[in-house]
Parts: sequence; structure tokens; C-alpha cells
Amino acid sequence: MPGMNAFILAASLAALSATAQVPGLISHQGKVTVAGTNYTGAGLFRFALVNAAGTTTYWSNDGTSSGGATPAAAVSLSVVRGIFSVNLGDTTVANMTQSIPASVFTNSEVYLRVWFDDGVNGSQLLTPDRRITSVGYALQAATAASADAVAATNITGTFGLGQLPGAVVTNNQSGVTLSGTFTGNGAALTNIPVSAVVAAPPGMVLIPAGPFLMGNSIAVDTDITDAATVTANVSAFYMDVNLVTLSQWQSVYFWATNLGYGFANSGAGKAANDPVLWLDWYDCVKWCNARSQRVGKTPVYYTDAALTAVYTNGEVTVYPNWAAKGYRLPTEAEWEKAARGGLSGLRFPWGNVINQNLANYWGNTSSYAYDLGPNGSNPIGNYPTTSLGTSPVGSFAANGYGLNDMAGNVFQWCWDWYGTPYAGGADPRGPSSGSFPFRVLRGGSWYGLAYPCRAAYRSFYSPTSMYWWVGFRSVLPPGQ
Repeated sequence: MPGMNAFILAASLAALSATAQVPGLISHQGKVTVAGTNYTGAGLFRFALVNAAGTTTYWSNDGTSSGGATPAAAVSLSVVRGIFSVNLGDTTVANMTQSIPASVFTNSEVYLRVWFDDGVNGSQLLTPDRRITSVGYALQAATAASADAVAATNITGTFGLGQLPGAVVTNNQSGVTLSGTFTGNGAALTNIPVSAVVAAPPGMVLIPAGPFLMGNSIAVDTDITDAATVTANVSAFYMDVNLVTLSQWQSVYFWATNLGYGFANSGAGKAANDPVLWLDWYDCVKWCNARSQRVGKTPVYYTDAALTAVYTNGEVTVYPNWAAKGYRLPTEAEWEKAARGGLSGLRFPWGNVINQNLANYWGNTSSYAYDLGPNGSNPIGNYPTTSLGTSPVGSFAANGYGLNDMAGNVFQWCWDWYGTPYAGGADPRGPSSGSFPFRVLRGGSWYGLAYPCRAAYRSFYSPTSMYWWVGFRSVLPPGQ
């Protein structure tokens, strides 16, 4: 059925097994839209875990699916404003007759495939299949509650930050930082120092440290000539889940101007929860400083090399204090790592094709084989009925890190001067000056075609330029 799609917001392991033979669960939350509208009502769902090509079924809710085909029985779920939740493998649920064996995650790639029936249009395969990366819990305990008695040598893998309330557990023998949802206070764990953890700041998510392949890996995308692949190793950081909205911008802007900040542009936008627009690069940098000072954090940007004069006015040379714990613009490498959402070598944050159920951009299916359209403006943005075609932040599925609008809606300012080639290595921050006097923009926009929405595509503008299709988001270092 045209216009029906599923946006998978999260898929992660929620329960663990004592051994590889004991089944587990996947706690899954998804989003369903029908003809561009969030669905509300009862729905019949069928689920399968498949390989990347969708040709092999590792598990299905009733055990009848093979080769990626539709399971015979459906699970009844309620959907509210597009959102549904389910524990896959919970055999206490009607027509969820198959638990999930631990062997499923011995496969190199596992994707969740979902079918949806609204009772009117029949069962529809929702797209795209979304990759699930299992976290390496490997807690050798009969129950979650008995995890207190596990020795450090028996704990492996990487858990998501914040899943273990109040603590991060570090396995000294492997150097792996772990957290997980289980009961007990960990008092009986041996050889593991426990330290307090600061939860992700509100409205932000952690982008984990580590290397990633930066640049264009798609051989047929020969139009990208300035993004040869390179390995970049980026330290951990927090990033805003959403683009900075008009209301968020204004709350800091009015506070800052009352304290003597001067901005070249006051910002504008279609609605309070749409991205703020009409800002140049300098405005965004000053706003990050003001956001920091408003909550008692050390500003990052200064007007002198000695880092003594906080940047608040003018459009002058800006000196960053990379050791400061305040808000700032992402570097180009940070932005691309975040945009890819943990995937590697793909065109977009979710895969190699794009359609208007996945992002807000201008469709042109005759020009790009990877653009599935439809043609023209995205109806969610309501352009040209409105003068701006932005969509409210969070209107589309989040990527693998939980970030919204990393493709489309509005371009996003980065810290870096534009230059080629860009550097790999540890925490690259761009050249000291640009090949042109331009700063980097990333991500594509509602006003543009599909091609700049690609994760490797690099755009650039003068830092004094402002447009109705350019916005930004900020990042924050860990250790707050």
C-alpha cells in the first residue's frame, strides 16, 4: 500500500539468558504511519528476525516464517499516535509462540522485519528492515537478580550508557565499560570498581567513542569528489536528539541579549517545535556559549588565543577551548559519525535508498536511482502551502543512536572550515583555515534534493550567510 511505512524508534535486548540455550526477549518500540499520518487504533503485527538480504529467517513470532516470508499468525497490539510497543519472544502474549534463542545473535547481521494490518488494507510489509545490534550482556547468572554474584572475569561486552541505574561497571581485565538493566546493587561483584555515572543530559544522547569509516564508500556515487574514505577515531560526546527548535533558540537568545550578547540575526522558524532558521555560523557559536553560561557550564569559544575573553559579540576570529565542558557545534567528523547511527558504508543513516517517509526533502525520482520519492515537496512540511517546508523535529524515525533529522529537514552547521582532503585520526577538527572561507554544512534540507541528504555529502557556506534551509544542533563532552 503506498504511503504505509514503519519507523522503528528502538530495538534492543531487554532480558538475558543464563546460557546460549536459554531464550531471551527483545523489547521493541516502533512507529507506524499510514499515508503520512500517525496511526491510532488496534493493529495486527507480525514479526521476524532476518538476515540483511531478507532471505533467511532466524526467528518469527509464530515459528512459521522462512525465507523472510510473512508469519501465519498475528499479534494484536494497540497503537497510539503511531507508537506501539511489544516484547518479542514473550510467549505469554497471544500468537507470540516462539521465544528468541540466544543463537540468533551469533549471526553477523540481524534485521527486524515487521508486517502491519490496520484491518482495512490487509497485511503490509513495513519498510525499512532495521538492523539490531545485540549488546554483549553475557552475564552468567540464572536470573537477573543473582547478577550481584558474578565475577569480573565472566562479564563481557558493551552495554548502553544509563541502562544500569547509578553506576558504570568497568571490567579491568578487558577494559570494557559495561552497564545493564538488572536488579541488585552490585555489592557482590568482584574486582570491579564502581563509580557514579552522569545520565545523558535531557534531550541529548551519547555517541560512543571509537573509530568509524568516514567518507563515501558507494562506488557509483561518483558525484562525491571530496570525501575519500578515511578512518576517524572520535571521543565520546553527547549530541542533541533534535535540531535546535525555534522555541529552544528563543529561550536562550532572550536570556543572552539581556546579558549583553549581540547576534547578527534573531532567528526565525515556521513554528515553535520546528527548527530555527535564518542564523549564520557565528550566531550558532555565540548561542552555544550562552547556553553554557545559562546553566553554569564553561563556555567553549573565545576571542583571544589565551582563552580569556568569552565570545559574545561581533563576527571575528573564534578560538575554541576543546577542554571546556560547555556546549559547542559538532566537528564534521563528530557529525558524520553521529549521522551514521552505528552503521558503516551506507548512503543514509538507515540504508542506501531514501523516500519521503524517512526524511523531509524534495523528491526527484528521475534524477537519482536511490530516491524513491514521491516527487516534489514532502507533504509533512506542507510546502508550498506554507512559506517554509520544515517539519516539526522528531517527525521521522530516529537513527541507530536515537537522533532525529540527521538527513533532511535543514542543513546543520559544523565547526570545521571546509577543506580537502579531510583528516582522519584522533578527533579531527578540520583545517586551521578553509580552502575557501567557508564552514561545513551537513545533512540536506526540505528545500533540496536527495543527494545532499547522504551521510558522506559535504556542503559549505560562508559563516556570515543565513538561509531558510539551514539550522544546527549542539554537542556536549562527557563528564558533566
